[in-house]
Amino acid sequence: MDLPSNLPAPQILSDSTDSRFNQLERTLEQFQENARHMGVIASDFNSRSQEPLNQKIHTLISGLQELDHLRSQFSDVKIPLELLDVLDQGKNPQLYTKEVLERTLQKNKEVNGKVEIYKKFRACLLKELGEELPEDTIKYRNIRDTNNS
Repeated sequence: MDLPSNLPAPQILSDSTDSRFNQLERTLEQFQENARHMGVIASDFNSRSQEPLNQKIHTLISGLQELDHLRSQFSDVKIPLELLDVLDQGKNPQLYTKEVLERTLQKNKEVNGKVEIYKKFRACLLKELGEELPEDTIKYRNIRDTNNS
Protein backbone atom coordinates (compact mmCIF):
# COMPACT_ATOMS: atom_id res chain seq x y z
CA MET A 1 0.00 0.00 0.00
CA ASP A 2 1.48 3.34 -1.04
CA LEU A 3 1.02 6.41 1.14
CA PRO A 4 0.15 9.76 -0.42
CA SER A 5 3.30 11.76 -1.10
CA ASN A 6 2.23 14.70 1.07
CA LEU A 7 2.32 12.56 4.22
CA PRO A 8 5.50 11.66 6.07
CA ALA A 9 6.66 8.09 5.82
CA PRO A 10 5.88 6.07 8.93
CA GLN A 11 8.82 5.55 11.23
CA ILE A 12 9.59 2.76 13.65
CA LEU A 13 9.99 4.34 17.06
CA SER A 14 13.16 3.52 18.95
CA ASP A 15 13.38 3.66 22.74
CA SER A 16 15.01 7.09 22.62
CA THR A 17 12.39 8.41 20.18
CA ASP A 18 9.60 6.97 22.28
CA SER A 19 11.03 8.50 25.45
CA ARG A 20 11.30 11.98 23.90
CA PHE A 21 7.61 11.84 22.99
CA ASN A 22 6.76 10.62 26.49
CA GLN A 23 8.79 13.46 27.98
CA LEU A 24 7.00 15.99 25.76
CA GLU A 25 3.62 14.52 26.69
CA ARG A 26 4.43 14.73 30.42
CA THR A 27 5.66 18.31 30.06
CA LEU A 28 2.53 19.35 28.16
CA GLU A 29 0.27 17.64 30.71
CA GLN A 30 2.07 19.42 33.57
CA PHE A 31 1.79 22.73 31.73
CA GLN A 32 -1.91 22.19 31.12
CA GLU A 33 -2.52 21.28 34.77
CA ASN A 34 -0.59 24.35 35.98
CA ALA A 35 -2.60 26.56 33.62
CA ARG A 36 -5.81 25.06 34.99
CA HIS A 37 -4.66 25.71 38.58
CA MET A 38 -3.78 29.28 37.68
CA GLY A 39 -7.26 29.77 36.21
CA VAL A 40 -8.85 28.49 39.42
CA ILE A 41 -6.70 30.82 41.53
CA ALA A 42 -7.44 33.79 39.26
CA SER A 43 -11.19 33.13 39.18
CA ASP A 44 -11.43 33.18 43.00
CA PHE A 45 -8.83 35.89 43.47
CA ASN A 46 -8.41 37.65 46.79
CA SER A 47 -5.44 39.24 48.58
CA ARG A 48 -4.21 35.86 49.88
CA SER A 49 -4.19 34.49 46.31
CA GLN A 50 -1.43 36.81 45.10
CA GLU A 51 1.50 34.62 46.21
CA PRO A 52 0.09 31.33 44.83
CA LEU A 53 -0.81 33.15 41.60
CA ASN A 54 2.75 34.48 41.30
CA GLN A 55 4.11 30.96 41.89
CA LYS A 56 1.86 29.52 39.18
CA ILE A 57 2.93 32.26 36.76
CA HIS A 58 6.59 31.39 37.39
CA THR A 59 5.78 27.69 37.02
CA LEU A 60 4.10 28.39 33.67
CA ILE A 61 7.09 30.42 32.53
CA SER A 62 9.40 27.54 33.50
CA GLY A 63 7.11 25.16 31.60
CA LEU A 64 7.29 27.33 28.50
CA GLN A 65 11.08 27.44 28.78
CA GLU A 66 11.19 23.65 29.07
CA LEU A 67 8.94 23.28 26.03
CA ASP A 68 11.20 25.66 24.12
CA HIS A 69 14.19 23.54 25.13
CA LEU A 70 12.43 20.33 24.00
CA ARG A 71 11.57 21.89 20.65
CA SER A 72 15.01 21.15 19.18
CA GLN A 73 14.48 17.41 19.72
CA PHE A 74 11.54 17.43 17.31
CA SER A 75 13.03 19.14 14.26
CA ASP A 76 12.70 15.86 12.32
CA VAL A 77 8.97 15.48 13.02
CA LYS A 78 6.65 16.50 10.19
CA ILE A 79 2.99 17.17 10.95
CA PRO A 80 0.48 17.54 8.11
CA LEU A 81 -1.17 20.97 8.17
CA GLU A 82 -4.51 19.25 7.70
CA LEU A 83 -4.04 17.62 11.13
CA LEU A 84 -3.63 21.02 12.76
CA ASP A 85 -6.95 22.11 11.24
CA VAL A 86 -8.58 18.99 12.70
CA LEU A 87 -7.16 19.82 16.13
CA ASP A 88 -8.30 23.45 15.86
CA GLN A 89 -11.82 22.16 15.23
CA GLY A 90 -11.59 20.14 18.46
CA LYS A 91 -11.75 16.81 16.67
CA ASN A 92 -9.95 13.65 17.73
CA PRO A 93 -6.60 13.27 15.89
CA GLN A 94 -7.09 9.50 15.81
CA LEU A 95 -10.18 10.05 13.67
CA TYR A 96 -8.01 12.06 11.29
CA THR A 97 -5.57 9.15 11.10
CA LYS A 98 -8.43 6.74 10.44
CA GLU A 99 -9.79 8.99 7.67
CA VAL A 100 -6.36 9.28 6.03
CA LEU A 101 -5.91 5.51 6.11
CA GLU A 102 -9.39 4.98 4.65
CA ARG A 103 -8.68 7.50 1.86
CA THR A 104 -5.33 5.82 1.23
CA LEU A 105 -6.95 2.37 1.02
CA GLN A 106 -9.60 3.72 -1.37
CA LYS A 107 -6.96 5.36 -3.57
CA ASN A 108 -4.91 2.16 -3.47
CA LYS A 109 -7.94 0.17 -4.67
CA GLU A 110 -8.49 2.65 -7.49
CA VAL A 111 -4.85 2.49 -8.58
CA ASN A 112 -4.78 -1.31 -8.38
CA GLY A 113 -7.96 -1.40 -10.47
CA LYS A 114 -6.33 0.80 -13.10
CA VAL A 115 -3.23 -1.39 -13.11
CA GLU A 116 -5.39 -4.47 -13.71
CA ILE A 117 -7.28 -2.75 -16.52
CA TYR A 118 -4.01 -1.73 -18.20
CA LYS A 119 -2.69 -5.30 -17.89
CA LYS A 120 -5.84 -6.64 -19.54
CA PHE A 121 -5.64 -3.96 -22.22
CA ARG A 122 -1.98 -4.83 -22.89
CA ALA A 123 -2.79 -8.55 -23.16
CA CYS A 124 -5.73 -7.84 -25.48
CA LEU A 125 -3.62 -5.45 -27.57
CA LEU A 126 -0.79 -7.97 -27.91
CA LYS A 127 -3.28 -10.66 -28.90
CA GLU A 128 -4.85 -8.44 -31.55
CA LEU A 129 -1.45 -7.27 -32.81
CA GLY A 130 -0.30 -10.90 -32.90
CA GLU A 131 -3.19 -11.72 -35.19
CA GLU A 132 -2.68 -8.67 -37.45
CA LEU A 133 1.13 -8.29 -37.36
CA PRO A 134 2.55 -11.59 -36.09
CA GLU A 135 6.17 -10.94 -37.15
CA ASP A 136 6.31 -7.47 -35.60
CA THR A 137 4.67 -8.75 -32.42
CA ILE A 138 7.29 -11.50 -32.11
CA LYS A 139 10.08 -8.93 -32.62
CA TYR A 140 8.50 -6.68 -29.98
CA ARG A 141 8.21 -9.54 -27.48
CA ASN A 142 11.82 -10.59 -28.11
CA ILE A 143 13.06 -7.04 -27.59
CA ARG A 144 10.85 -6.69 -24.50
CA ASP A 145 12.09 -10.01 -23.04
CA THR A 146 15.72 -9.00 -23.68
CA ASN A 147 15.25 -5.62 -21.97
CA ASN A 148 13.49 -7.14 -18.93
CA SER A 149 16.22 -9.71 -18.34
